[in-house]
Amino acid sequence: GQGFAFGVFVSVKTGGIVGIFQWSYWSRQVIKEVRTMGTRNSVLKTVSLLLFVLLLTGCGSATPEPVTVKETVIAEVPVTVEVTRVVEVTSEVADTSQPAASAMEATIPGSSVSMLLSSSSDREYKIFVALPVSYSKYNRITYPVVYLLDGNFYLDMVTEMSHLYHFFGKQLPELIIVGIGYDIDWRTEGRLDKFIPLRTRDLTPAQMSWAPGSGEAGEFLKFIQEDLIPHIDANYRTDPTDRTIVGHSLGGLFSLYALFHAPETFTRYVAASPSLWWDDRVMFEHEEQFANEHADLPVKLFLSVGALEEKEDISSRYVSNLEDLYRRLVDR
Repeated sequence: GQGFAFGVFVSVKTGGIVGIFQWSYWSRQVIKEVRTMGTRNSVLKTVSLLLFVLLLTGCGSATPEPVTVKETVIAEVPVTVEVTRVVEVTSEVADTSQPAASAMEATIPGSSVSMLLSSSSDREYKIFVALPVSYSKYNRITYPVVYLLDGNFYLDMVTEMSHLYHFFGKQLPELIIVGIGYDIDWRTEGRLDKFIPLRTRDLTPAQMSWAPGSGEAGEFLKFIQEDLIPHIDANYRTDPTDRTIVGHSLGGLFSLYALFHAPETFTRYVAASPSLWWDDRVMFEHEEQFANEHADLPVKLFLSVGALEEKEDISSRYVSNLEDLYRRLVDR
């Protein structure tokens, strides 16, 4: 499932397992609007609502929030963006009356890419970092960080949408966006077959026989906690009290895994069309175990699913599974 046709906005405060849900006029309107979308494959709408929910859940507001400025001046971290000049070569005789045509490789301004090795598994991840436009202008401002799963897929789109939401009406604060991915160009013919097993390995909480190597969510979460977050905090001016994790499909499943196993890691959790069907709905067991061991869940959670993502096949029951999870959280 790719779309947002049914949205659930959950603002979780202390008290009980789920706490007091504060439904505002705007949150109800968002749910009303997304119910009427009726789309199945609109990634753009997914990202738009995903970013808007950050606004609703406190990452931004209708009026600009004052920026926290630390007294200690932190040295600015330079970001190098490589630009490669590409010259077209043709077998035809060149027209010397016109200057030679050339093109430059497109990049996201203020972005960088690096490889980061897991200290516990020796697995290497491709880390995309997109900085706010103002990052190089001020050296005493800290920024919220959004950790984006499937960074190979979504970094470009999410980054540009976050810029738009900030520049037009300051609906979002400026963000540092960290995409977590792999050193594979999934668009190249044949590479998708190599890409999918890697994300399935990292984003699933239990192994299934038809997906060899799956079920390594615990190891992946450990990498994020012990390697990635410290690396980002050490090299960029982050606000360590304001972190969001965003995941879609299997990524949404992982967002919930992190929520029920290490809720203190992030302040906001976004699970878009989570694959709750995985391993006979094993995530419901994780939720029940968490509820039995904890008195509250002091985070902000956004759940969503497309209205057309419900079919008879067990692996396509996205709507009913998410509604079931939502009711469980509310009843806690």
